[in-house]
Amino acid sequence: MWKFSARRTCLLALMVVSPTPAWAMCCPGDATIIKAAESGLGQSQPSASDLSLDPRWRVHAFERDGISYYQVGDVMGVLQFIVARSGQTFWLLPAGYTDAQIILPSDDRSTNPAANAEEVYRHPEFALVVSGIGTASSWWVELRPTSSPKPSTP
Repeated sequence: MWKFSARRTCLLALMVVSPTPAWAMCCPGDATIIKAAESGLGQSQPSASDLSLDPRWRVHAFERDGISYYQVGDVMGVLQFIVARSGQTFWLLPAGYTDAQIILPSDDRSTNPAANAEEVYRHPEFALVVSGIGTASSWWVELRPTSSPKPSTP
């Protein structure tokens, strides 16, 4: 014989008759989208997911008050730099231990990445690209071309 408490019965009934699926009530958000963390910026081993495409580097994304922060560290967890972004504007935070060269899209000294440069992080609107390793590395924040609507043909 099954025994149900009133609390469990009401919860079960709510889940069955609700227009919102039960899984959506449990876990809001899209599971395919990686949400940026809201805390842990500057920590050597933040709890945020590592988004790096290269096993030699760690990239962690954070967001607060509409500003996105991308923390880049080496495989040992040593913070290299933090770049902040708001729209198409990027700037560096005074953090990190290396003298790596970091080229932002707005820099006057802006150059194209070296031929041997590798993409470390890819975002729909920009990429973090590196050439070299350790303190001898050079970094670029490369804007990705935005797709403009194609003109319709008659």
